[in-house]
Amino acid sequence: MEGHEGHMMSGHDMSGMSGHEGHTMPGHDMPPGHDMPASCAMNMLFNWQINDVCVVFESWHIHNAVEMLISCIIIFSIAAGYEYLRVWSNSLQDQLSQADKKKLSDQQALVGGHGEEDYETVNSTTTMTADSTSFLRKDLILVRRSSKHQILKSIVYAVLVAISFWLMLVFMTYNGYLMIATVLGAGFGHLVFGKGKLKASRDIQCH
Repeated sequence: MEGHEGHMMSGHDMSGMSGHEGHTMPGHDMPPGHDMPASCAMNMLFNWQINDVCVVFESWHIHNAVEMLISCIIIFSIAAGYEYLRVWSNSLQDQLSQADKKKLSDQQALVGGHGEEDYETVNSTTTMTADSTSFLRKDLILVRRSSKHQILKSIVYAVLVAISFWLMLVFMTYNGYLMIATVLGAGFGHLVFGKGKLKASRDIQCH
């Protein structure tokens, strides 16, 4: 009996315990260095948080004060650059408008010149046909250039709207550091690049 009990204890019970422990322990324990990643903090109130702040995108994740400082510098630069783009956009629109007006006035002068010449002197049918063809070609070129100018203006406007709403989303993080960087960048850009060329009422949210 003793031999049989000793055989059962050593052969059955101990092997069952060792097999159970060997099966469960590695499967349930977390290996070292595999902690859960920190998630972005979502705040709906004004805050001065530094850790786990995400700037619009999840990939732009701020973990410490150094990253917050770098992010503020980047946002400051984007806000200032937005003001520069506004100045450049206004200048571009003025140049395109003046070019279109000049072409239109030249075209009107050409039409008036042809009318006076036709009134004073009678030209041949071949000459009139050639002048009409030339006039139609110039008119077609003017229409094409005007369409290209409108497309370019629309593209620049779309870029400005995109940057404007992106800065608005940065402001809506309610993070004090990011909000200050946005405001200071816009003010700096208006001071340096505006120089009286931009109206104070046309700010970021009005794009």
